[in-house]
Amino acid sequence: MEERLSSSSRGSVNYYSILKDIARQWLTILLITASVGMLTHVIISHRYRPVYQTKTTMVVTKIGTDNNAYQNLYSASDSAKRFTQILNSSILQKLVAEEIGLSYFHGTTEAENISKSNLLVLKVNAESPSISFREMKSILENHPIVSKEMMGDIHLTVLEPPEVATAPIAELDTKKSMIRSMAITAFLMALLMGFFSAMRDTIRSNKDVELKLDANLLATIYHEKKYRSIFRLRKSKKGILITDPTTSFRYVETIRKLAARVTNRMDERGAKTLVITSIMENEGKTTVAANLALAMSQQGKKVMIIDADFRKPSIYLILNMKDEEFTSFSEVLAGEVEMKQLIKRIPGTQLYAILNKNASPQSMEMFSTGRIRKIIAACRSMLDYVVIDTPPMQLVADAEEMGSIVDAAVLCVRQHMVEAKDINDAIDVLNGDKKKMLGVIFNDVNLAGSNMTSIGYNYGYGYGGHYGQ
Repeated sequence: MEERLSSSSRGSVNYYSILKDIARQWLTILLITASVGMLTHVIISHRYRPVYQTKTTMVVTKIGTDNNAYQNLYSASDSAKRFTQILNSSILQKLVAEEIGLSYFHGTTEAENISKSNLLVLKVNAESPSISFREMKSILENHPIVSKEMMGDIHLTVLEPPEVATAPIAELDTKKSMIRSMAITAFLMALLMGFFSAMRDTIRSNKDVELKLDANLLATIYHEKKYRSIFRLRKSKKGILITDPTTSFRYVETIRKLAARVTNRMDERGAKTLVITSIMENEGKTTVAANLALAMSQQGKKVMIIDADFRKPSIYLILNMKDEEFTSFSEVLAGEVEMKQLIKRIPGTQLYAILNKNASPQSMEMFSTGRIRKIIAACRSMLDYVVIDTPPMQLVADAEEMGSIVDAAVLCVRQHMVEAKDINDAIDVLNGDKKKMLGVIFNDVNLAGSNMTSIGYNYGYGYGGHYGQ
């Protein structure tokens, strides 16, 4: 135990599992990204203040007898610098503010020389078109008072009179900012979730099973597509079975080898009853249990599959059975139906089944009556093996109760789903004092980039809202 835990940190990083974790959180990333985009829009809209600009064009001429075009060009370039200083002087701005009835000068001013000309463009920016226009008019009237000494022999003549601005110089545009903030948020969220995924101490590879878990590896089951057909057309929704001709050869062979390994270990211990469980929902235990029982029956053995998942029974769905074709296990345990009506032989197979179709939230009461023990004992005496599917251990204590009744237990561990320490705790519980654990099944394994996945052997989970298939 200590050796396994101390070496767990040496497990390799599976980048596919990290990307898969990020992909699973696409809705969370989308919602947070959209929220940040909306927040960006609100903030920018709240801070946005429209600015209106009034412009006028002035002709610069140098006063004097030797005046020429070159002198005027040079004077215009020099005047732009001087006039900008004049416009920003406190004296002129105070004069303008007093004249138009403001407590202070609003906005900004600028003088710009048009390249290779003696034209000067004067600009006044303010929060309203009215103030911008009135300040411009006042500047044109009062600037000579301030500029007389600074401008010297330079004369400014208005060429194009100012007009009231009809629109702000920059419209409110949040699109680019929203896209930028959303892109950054999505990237950071993916990075954060990838980091948390990488930090999770889960089982990602066969090596991790060896290093981190206190149980032997019975089989590794790779991802198998739930929808397959000979003509690659989407078929109706049903369970994956080794008796289905569209199920991949590798999956069928894996289950058969698993069945041989399990029966050998059970025979060594003199065990006849086996519980199949998992820690969390959707780890694939129900599909594994059904196919394992089928494979064991194909060895010429008398096998019973019992659906003891009273919370969300689903073995009958995997085996493609209709409600009216069998009597529900929960009805017999409740005393509503006779025991002789309970056992059902699966058509086309040597497998017998005790199926369940009615969910029962009070499943622990089923165990308290003692009927389950009697039924399992009866099946044990009549058959070679009894395979029992139970609810996930994290949800209810049914699996622990069943573990105390049966001879052996197998834990289904889905790739990169449950923390290693939680798996080891479950193994300890199932083992008990009699060391009933046969081992773990490493399930739903996808080795990205390998030939195994490139040929499309994928194992799908989830079945109409039922867990554990």
